[in-house]
Amino acid sequence: MELYRRRLEKLQQAMLREGVDVYLAATQVNMQYLSGFSEPPLERLMFLLVSQQGEPVWFTPALSAESTATNPAGWQTRYVWHDSDGPSRALEACTRDYDLETATIAVDDEMPAAFLLRLQEALPAALFRAGGELMGSVRAVKDADELRCMREAARLTDDALASGLERCMEGYSEWAVALAIQRALFDMGSKLAFGIPLVASGAMSAMPHHTTSQRALQKGDIIVIDFGGVYEGYCSDITRVACVGRASDEARAVYEIVYEAHMHARETAKPGVPAREVDRAARAVIEKAGYGDYFVHRTGHGIGLSIHEPPYLAQTYDGILEVGHCFTIEPGIYLPGKFGVRIENVYAITERGCESLNAEPPMQIREIE
Repeated sequence: MELYRRRLEKLQQAMLREGVDVYLAATQVNMQYLSGFSEPPLERLMFLLVSQQGEPVWFTPALSAESTATNPAGWQTRYVWHDSDGPSRALEACTRDYDLETATIAVDDEMPAAFLLRLQEALPAALFRAGGELMGSVRAVKDADELRCMREAARLTDDALASGLERCMEGYSEWAVALAIQRALFDMGSKLAFGIPLVASGAMSAMPHHTTSQRALQKGDIIVIDFGGVYEGYCSDITRVACVGRASDEARAVYEIVYEAHMHARETAKPGVPAREVDRAARAVIEKAGYGDYFVHRTGHGIGLSIHEPPYLAQTYDGILEVGHCFTIEPGIYLPGKFGVRIENVYAITERGCESLNAEPPMQIREIE
């Protein structure tokens, strides 16, 4: 309970600073962050209402009322509506109790459009604001319990990777590698943080967001594996590179450049450093080696309950790294028609610098005979 009160206080302080009267948390990740309730909302109007003072309250369909009533934070389920009469009367009561008619209301960026349109229709004089930046700033600094979960998610991810690497041999398909990883996570009581594991082989490894296919692995293929496990809702993310047999001299050289870029970015990441400087550090190494045009994405992204969240290690991001920030570092070089290399770990900013939550990235391509 105390954990959720501390998180609530952080959000309420941010609301006061930003002039937000009410925050409506309507996504699974923000509901979980504020209450421990992890049931995904469906198509029925549902949110956790946070005002500048006092405890949050639930607005929920009757279908979920019993579940919200047992939320770990102990927040009250106050507004319940039924399919037989719809949410209008419950919304009217909520409007009266919290003076919503002319309030400044922040909502999750990912709130379903149907929810937002319904609220805007019911509250035409209210000022609605995107709340993603506000909530992102609150969630970006991880507390001790969150860091515990992040470390365990990284451990599970590292362990599952080993099962995938065992299938990186001639004759197995990309799907076979992905399924081995998925099965290992499930066997450990985890799940995938996003989609299915990305397994990109041969020339497909030059596509950063390749869709895993039935393509059979062949001798000499570079294989890029990207996935993440989950622990108590918190995500991990890792990318490793393997080769079926011996890698070419060119692939080895490119890997060494990406590894150097990764480590230079890691050394740059410290409390008080602008996030864009970490991106700059990785990019400088790759540009100096002559591959700048082939590094086509940002260096990293924040991670926690969401696979992508602030802070972002990007040239256009203005944030400053703080103790408690968790993010990926994942520079890459992608040579169309040939192969790609990306090395990714999750890191946490500490008082001492930058802690790797995953096992150390290999200094060389993993060659599998």
